[in-house]
Amino acid sequence: MHYYRILLIVCVFHLSYYPCNSLTPTSTSSFLSSQSIKSIERGRVAIIKNWISSDVVAAMNADAQHLFKLGEFRPDGLTNTAAKKEEQGFTVSADRQTFRGGAGWDSDVGNFAVRRQFASKMRELREELAVKLNRPTLSPEDRLKHEMTMNWYEPGAKLGRHIDEHHEETKGLRGWKLPTRRSVTWLVYLNGGWREEEGGALRCFPRSKDSLVPVGAHEGNLQVGWIKENDPVFLDCFRESGMAALYRMHNDRKDILSTSDFNLPMQPLNYIPFLLPIYRDSFEQISSPRRDPRFAASTEDKTVLASLPPLYEKVVLDIVPEAGTLVLFDSVTVPHLVKEVTGKRQRIAATGWFHEDSQFYFDATA
Repeated sequence: MHYYRILLIVCVFHLSYYPCNSLTPTSTSSFLSSQSIKSIERGRVAIIKNWISSDVVAAMNADAQHLFKLGEFRPDGLTNTAAKKEEQGFTVSADRQTFRGGAGWDSDVGNFAVRRQFASKMRELREELAVKLNRPTLSPEDRLKHEMTMNWYEPGAKLGRHIDEHHEETKGLRGWKLPTRRSVTWLVYLNGGWREEEGGALRCFPRSKDSLVPVGAHEGNLQVGWIKENDPVFLDCFRESGMAALYRMHNDRKDILSTSDFNLPMQPLNYIPFLLPIYRDSFEQISSPRRDPRFAASTEDKTVLASLPPLYEKVVLDIVPEAGTLVLFDSVTVPHLVKEVTGKRQRIAATGWFHEDSQFYFDATA
């Protein structure tokens, strides 16, 4: 058993995963089609054009330009966990820049009125997703629960391949200190008249087939991989043994895929040795050092890296950042990147994450 799971047992626990029927949020809005909901739920990407009007696009674009002149954006690339923060080397010319500010989205700097108008519509969208995705803890409002930012890419800037959320256990002790986790990723583009040849497309890697069951999590256990392209694999870290196991859902029952319960090794993490032999050739891990810089390996990890299967994508979806377009996908299951901006102007978007409650967390201040 990991030392921090022992801490979880002896510290004050907060149970924050709710069964599906324990909360019943209601939504009078209907922004999304049944096909869009199915896309998110089954491991694909929902794309809704003209989500906001051209007037709001123009006002938010102007707000971003003003905030940039005030110095409110900061370089914000993908953190390599194998390197110290001061060694990341993010720059304004090569990396994404993000507006968070002191109070962030809700600060009174710039055009707060248009950001508040936009946030109101996004709140209605979130409440609809809570109901239609059967993710009830998306609905409650909290100061730190849901993230809203603006992104700014200079010509030549890009963002590497990554996943927006990872299983708490893969983060070590800090993974269990937060009461919420990212559940649904959203982006709204603010680039009037953007053309494909200007670059900056959002490249997603969705599944080639609809998932057999809802993606992301099952009973609070986050997904960590796939069997045969569309069968989600979940990681349960609260087994009676005090260790972990991999499983899938089959005929409404848990089908254990690992040879026995196990303790997760240090990064870089490779689940294949823990799987029953019949599943090893068909298993695809969502996050690995080769697939996400936050799981990047040090030079001592070459043996583990060599054991990972080759990176191969069956589906590549490029989304041109056209003004007013809304993009939605599950934060746990859809890898993505931003291609280099090849035009002569900045690529600007409102971006964020709707949060669900974490399965468990402990409050060190309690």
